[in-house]
Amino acid sequence: MKKIQFSMMVLLMANQLSFGQLYSSGNNVIAGTTVGIGINTPSSATMLHIRRTSNGGNLYLENPNSTSFQTFRLTNDIPANYANYTKYGSSYAGGYAGISTMYPFANAFGFGNTGPMLNASTGNMGLAISKAGTFKLKLHIDASTERVGIGGNAVPSASVHINSALTSDTLKITNSTTGHGAGDGLDIMNTGNESYVFNRENGGLTFGTNNTTRMTISNGGLVKIGTTTTPAGYKLYVEQGILTEKIKVAIKTSGNWSDYVFADDYKLAPLSEVETYLKENKHLPGIPSADEVVSNGLDLAQMDAKLLEKVEELTLYIIKMEKDMNELKKSNELLKQQIQTSK
Repeated sequence: MKKIQFSMMVLLMANQLSFGQLYSSGNNVIAGTTVGIGINTPSSATMLHIRRTSNGGNLYLENPNSTSFQTFRLTNDIPANYANYTKYGSSYAGGYAGISTMYPFANAFGFGNTGPMLNASTGNMGLAISKAGTFKLKLHIDASTERVGIGGNAVPSASVHINSALTSDTLKITNSTTGHGAGDGLDIMNTGNESYVFNRENGGLTFGTNNTTRMTISNGGLVKIGTTTTPAGYKLYVEQGILTEKIKVAIKTSGNWSDYVFADDYKLAPLSEVETYLKENKHLPGIPSADEVVSNGLDLAQMDAKLLEKVEELTLYIIKMEKDMNELKKSNELLKQQIQTSK
């Protein structure tokens, strides 16, 4: 009977200890294949199987020293190729700028033996996604240039470089007021060789320097340089004027120019009527008065056409006067001849 009881105890101990290989502090080996914690039938596919049926965590690793690292280490057959996960304390200095001040109690994940920072052994850092079996790099920090690339796998050529193979590459900025859809916020786009800046909202787009507004494009497309409100009916308003070496003003049709003065059916007002109009109105017919210019401004194309109209009318007046003078000369010659023959 005692032999049977002893044999059962041996079998029971062998069954319980066959779940893993545990070492005591004296390097005594307890042979087995898997270890179970909270379960007496651990999975054969893993070396350690932890099971908890009540609320709470399954694994708790703690080091109360705030300057410690290697809180959790993963390694393979080459000891130098390891990964660390570290929870820093608020008093950690260690030569890593900003950890204790900007990122108190920060989590960090590090590769290699360069330290518990998010940094590959080569110095570069990146984030990628796997899509349809292909890894696509979406964030790259280049260690040699200290530049950041977003959206593609090209080496960044600026401090922050957004580069992607997608069509209509866009940087979108939104807030809780504008919403977060495709038709919201501010877009900075590049398609092929073309670049765009869009305000997707029903509002203006403002540019400034030295903390001062310099130019605004309204939601209706009116452009204002300065702070004065753009007058109705105009697309561009420039406060304090424009200095330029050349201005070219286009007209819509030939009917807006003044060559109609030379048409056969154009009625040229007699100079006597012009004189009467000048006495009453103190400005030429068809030309705005000084008060009108002050109130409404000056349309360059229209004013040039009106001034040309007056020049062309003057030309017609001069031609008519020359004809009248020639007629007078002829009449004078006839009178002279008649006087000579009458003597």
